[in-house]
Amino acid sequence: MWRLPFWFSLIALVFAAAQSAEIQGRARMDTRQYVAHAYMLQGVGREEASRRALEYFCDSARVAAARHASADLATYRNHDGGNSAYRDCRARGERIIAGAARRTDITGYRALFSDPRVSEIFATRPGYPAFTIPFVRAFGLVRGLWAAGVVVTVLGSGFVVLILRRLGVSAPLALLGQVLYYALPTGTESMQPMCEGLLLCLLLAGILGCVRVLEGGVRSGTAISVAAFAAAASVKYAQTLLAVAGIAGALALYLCVRWGRTRELPRPEGTLLAVTGLFAVALQLVIAVCALPGTRASLQELLAVHYSRPVPPHLLHQFLRLSLAFWREWLRGALVQPLNLLLLAAGAWGALRYHRPFALLVVGVAVAGFANQAGHPETAMGPRLLVMASLLPVCGIPLLIESHAGRRARKGQDTAVLPPRTERRLAAPEGQLY
Repeated sequence: MWRLPFWFSLIALVFAAAQSAEIQGRARMDTRQYVAHAYMLQGVGREEASRRALEYFCDSARVAAARHASADLATYRNHDGGNSAYRDCRARGERIIAGAARRTDITGYRALFSDPRVSEIFATRPGYPAFTIPFVRAFGLVRGLWAAGVVVTVLGSGFVVLILRRLGVSAPLALLGQVLYYALPTGTESMQPMCEGLLLCLLLAGILGCVRVLEGGVRSGTAISVAAFAAAASVKYAQTLLAVAGIAGALALYLCVRWGRTRELPRPEGTLLAVTGLFAVALQLVIAVCALPGTRASLQELLAVHYSRPVPPHLLHQFLRLSLAFWREWLRGALVQPLNLLLLAAGAWGALRYHRPFALLVVGVAVAGFANQAGHPETAMGPRLLVMASLLPVCGIPLLIESHAGRRARKGQDTAVLPPRTERRLAAPEGQLY
């Protein structure tokens, strides 16, 4: 029993050591919003919190610029160590903060970096800023955010291992799931000083609770999944709603097909559909009652380029035009470099082959990832919006290998005692889904 924890801890330590190569230099534009929110939760004034967040962001820009310049053919012999990037960043940021500080319509936990309508979106996501506070207090802002990223990434990989073990996967293949979580976009995005890592971790905890429900542990599984999904909603309610609705939609489709074929409804899947469906409805009601920014606000923010330009007329027409161009280019890139598509296909095949009810969970979350990207057809964000889809290969590829190994083992046991004619018959594919 001690071997799995030992190897899990060793792999996690190797991952943390590798990530220490880049403690600073990861910050993105949205990181400023979360850092300022965290300071305001601790009682720091809005303007001071915004200036501290700007300092962190600009220092990160300095480090990133220095690294790039030191290895660039045109600049490696003569560069200023990123100081010009730092000065430009501070000058622009200070000018924006000074202008916004004079406004009287900025309230709540909205920072001063951008249009208040943009800051309002981040002000409704207190989960990640609150999570980082103990780390920042213990290690300082730079190392604290890095340590928070390591912890949340290792926790997420731990939930992957627990899920795979509950499904009966061998310990080495469960550890393969841990390695895949670190190596695929799930690990890359979880290490950024952003909310995606914590969101993935909590979604995986919710999936673990769903697996418990499928095994018959209705009370404990329901409690775990509801608590985890509720916590995920505090991190990013829109993506949580998509993920839970994706799970409920996949289960509903499966149960409809099952009823049409056998006139039977399996109880665990029906219970899980009720839990996820009711949670999705309840979360949508909370969003409506609290008047949280919804689809229209997100669409306006996107097409107005984060409100740096006027909101264009005919939003739907512009959105469809942008979406068509985005998915055309996305598909072009996916076909030219098909590794991601192959990983998704292998993950889906493995999950469906090994455990169809569980496959519904991860396929539903993967579909939610694509739906999230469809709602934000923006190339500048990279794979971050699609990161939920990466849970499919993380969980599905170990299941594919396990199902293949188990099938070969059964085949070997059968052929050891059966005559040659029966052996040839068993060599044909069984076509059975687990």
